[in-house]
Amino acid sequence: MISLDSLFSSHMVFAAQRPIRVFGRGEGSFTVTFAHQQREAQCENGAWFVEMDPMPYGGPYTLTLTTEEGQTVLEDIYVGEVYLMSGQSNMQFKLSSSNYPKENYASNPMLRLFAAKRLEEGEPYTPADGWIVADKETVGNWTALGYLAGQLRAATGIAVGIIGCYQGASIIESWLPKGTLEKLGIEISPEGRNADHSSNIYKNWNRHGALYEGSLSTLFPFSLSAVVWYQGESNWYPEESRVYGKELEEMLRVWRQDFQDETLPFVIVQIADYVNRLGEGWTNIQTAQQEIQFRVPAVKTVISADISETDDIHPPTKDLLAARIAEALGQLL
Repeated sequence: MISLDSLFSSHMVFAAQRPIRVFGRGEGSFTVTFAHQQREAQCENGAWFVEMDPMPYGGPYTLTLTTEEGQTVLEDIYVGEVYLMSGQSNMQFKLSSSNYPKENYASNPMLRLFAAKRLEEGEPYTPADGWIVADKETVGNWTALGYLAGQLRAATGIAVGIIGCYQGASIIESWLPKGTLEKLGIEISPEGRNADHSSNIYKNWNRHGALYEGSLSTLFPFSLSAVVWYQGESNWYPEESRVYGKELEEMLRVWRQDFQDETLPFVIVQIADYVNRLGEGWTNIQTAQQEIQFRVPAVKTVISADISETDDIHPPTKDLLAARIAEALGQLL
């Protein structure tokens, strides 16, 4: 049986001006039709992939997968902007946990969310849920930054798709292919690593390459408009922080390669000040995040320290930061 990957469902968003990529699993021949484009292909080794020409903003469209067994029809699909929101707990941080007024939660038919595969149980959405349209009754479960920045971008009238691929307390090494540190010649002593690296609570995802292989790779090579990255709090020990910039630069290179877009824009959110951890290591992370935009093209750093609370590692004020993220996205796209 030929099937679509779980990333493809009704209400989804494709990235405008990027190749339309569709993929799945199965055996046999098939046809994929989207808007005015059609592709015929054959599964190879149990998997399949087709690429269609880039399209301008628009919709709603229908996507149809036709096989010998019948048809799968996906509806209410738009071509707009697709943002991968990734990182650790401040990206995963829910709207309902922020101080954004609940009376301001709003439904928006042009804003949609897809939750990537998780290595942690208990999240409200899974890939089986497919793409979810913003509804004021349920957006409290969304990533706060994804929802708030997405609302601002969608206010221009375009469709916005948020792909949530994040994990609280995750180290950057988990978001890189296994063996990356050896490749880069990086050696960090056990004492030089933050305790998140070895915590039994986080062991499902804080192995080198774990989130890259178990979560992020399930999205390859879907076309994105941009990536928003907010992580660093779990790499703050002085020794490991000194190589964070090197790891971050390699991450951007690898992700661009795997998403088949060498100019994929990145917004890097600089971690906020936190009074209990300010010191060499924390400052090294902030410096690496600030300087990456000057070394790598199509990267913009967003500062959060001056608009975030300093007494909480999870600052509850997210709307001001989301506005900066939305502005940065607008400048990069």
